[in-house]
Amino acid sequence: MIRSRSSLLALTLVACASACDDAASSELSPDAAVAVDAAPPDSDGCDEAALLPSNYRPIPMRSTGAVTTTLAGAVTTATLDATAGGTAAAPDNPYLYLDLLAGARVEVSDLEAATSTAWHVALKRASVKLNGGDSGPGAVAAARVAAASLAEVTAAPTTFASDDWASADCALVTTPGGEPATAMGDWYDYDPATHRLTPKAEVWVVRLGADGPLRKLRIVTYYGDAANPMRGAMYRVEWAPL
Repeated sequence: MIRSRSSLLALTLVACASACDDAASSELSPDAAVAVDAAPPDSDGCDEAALLPSNYRPIPMRSTGAVTTTLAGAVTTATLDATAGGTAAAPDNPYLYLDLLAGARVEVSDLEAATSTAWHVALKRASVKLNGGDSGPGAVAAARVAAASLAEVTAAPTTFASDDWASADCALVTTPGGEPATAMGDWYDYDPATHRLTPKAEVWVVRLGADGPLRKLRIVTYYGDAANPMRGAMYRVEWAPL
C-alpha cells in the first residue's frame, strides 16, 4: 500500500510539473513581445478566450479611449485612441469598441462585448476584430477590396469572412505579428527596419450583421496623433455606406 501511494504521489508530482511548467512562448509583434499562453483544451471542449495571447485576453474594464469623428458628405472620418495604455500596459487595458452606424464608442468591457451586439469593430494596439465568429455574437463580417480610396469601391464582394482565430482542434491562429488572426487581422504591412505599420492599399467592406447594412472602411494610418507622429495605435479611419 505504501509503495502504491508513493507511486501515485510521484505520478501526481510529474503531472503537476508538466502542467505547471511555464510553456508560454513569446512572438515578436510590431510593438511588443506577445506572450502566447497556449492552454490545453478541456475534456468538454476548449475555452477560446483562454487561447488568446495575454495582451488580448478579455478583461472586465471599459475603454476610455477617445473617439473623434467628422462627417463630410457620406464619409465619416475618425481618430481612434486604441493605445490601450501603451505596449507594456496592454494586458491590463481593454479593446476600444466602435459602433459604425453611430460613429461612437460603445461602453462595454471585453467580457460584456462577448455577448453584446451593440458594437461592430474593436481595436487594441495592432489588433482589429469584428463582432462575429470567434469574437462576438453580432454576425459582423468583412471582405477586402484592393483599392486606394473609398470612392473606388462601388460594389459589394460576394464572399465575407468572420473572425476565426480558434481552430477546430482548439489551437490559436495568429497573424505574422502575433495578434489573433481576425478577419481584418492582416490590415497592415510591417517594416522591420523602422518597426512601423503601414495600412495596405485595401478597403474593407464590413457587413453589419447577417443581413445588415454595408460599410466600406479604410484604415488611413496607425499614427494619427499629430502631436506625436511616432505614437502607435492612434488610428485614423474612414468609412461610408455602400
